[in-house]
Order: sequence, then structure tokens, then C-alpha cells
Amino acid sequence: MPTFEFTKDLETGVAKIDEQHKELINRANNLMAMGSKVFSQEETEKTLNHLSDYVSHHFAEEEELQKSCNYPKYEQHKALHDGFKKEIANMKVKFHKEGGSIMFTVELTKTIVEWLVKHIKSLDTEFGRYYNENTK
Repeated sequence: MPTFEFTKDLETGVAKIDEQHKELINRANNLMAMGSKVFSQEETEKTLNHLSDYVSHHFAEEEELQKSCNYPKYEQHKALHDGFKKEIANMKVKFHKEGGSIMFTVELTKTIVEWLVKHIKSLDTEFGRYYNENTK
């Protein structure tokens, strides 16, 4: 299964955020690797919870940086974060109802990777430019 890479066009220019994005991509790649193997329900749930916790942690830190520099699009950005956390929560509910499967892992991975690429490439890089211009 192909992996997702952190490339130059995903850099925000904010070291802390870029490192966390790399970690999110690493976790998404770990999830993709699960799609090609048979794992226990317990291991799938552990990975899903770990990813969910990290996403929440990352969003909280990113939002704090946005507030610290009075980012004008903070509310809009936070709303998107909240929407994605809800998507992940819905996936967790689905997992508990239906159990894990290769199809579940593929759907979850697709959701995460598509969101990460779209969000990082447009909104997070825009925030990074604003942050770097207004905090130096």
C-alpha cells in the first residue's frame, strides 16, 4: 500500500506545526499499513484512539498559536477542526457498531489523508504565512 509523504508544499513554516503534521502523516501511514494486514479488534481500536487523541492534541496547540497572534480566520479554522474531530468520532462509533475490517481501515485512512492534504495545503500553510509575518 502506498504511503503518504510530508512534502515541501505541506510546510507551514511553523516548526512546531510542521513536526506535528509529520507525526499525523506517520500515524496515517501506520493506519494504511494496517489495511493490508489482519489485526485484532483491540489493536485496531488502540490505533484509532491513538490517532484521535493526537489529532485533538494537535488541533488544540494549533488553535492556541492562532489565538496568540490574533489570527483573523481563527473561528473558521476552529470550526473545520471541530468538524474533523466529529468525523473521527463518527468513525469510532461505526467501528464499535460494525467492528474493524479492511474496508473500515481503508475508509478511515482515505478520510484522514484527504482531509490532511486539503487542510494543510490550503488553510494551514495560509495560517503559517500569517503567523510568520505577524510574530517576528
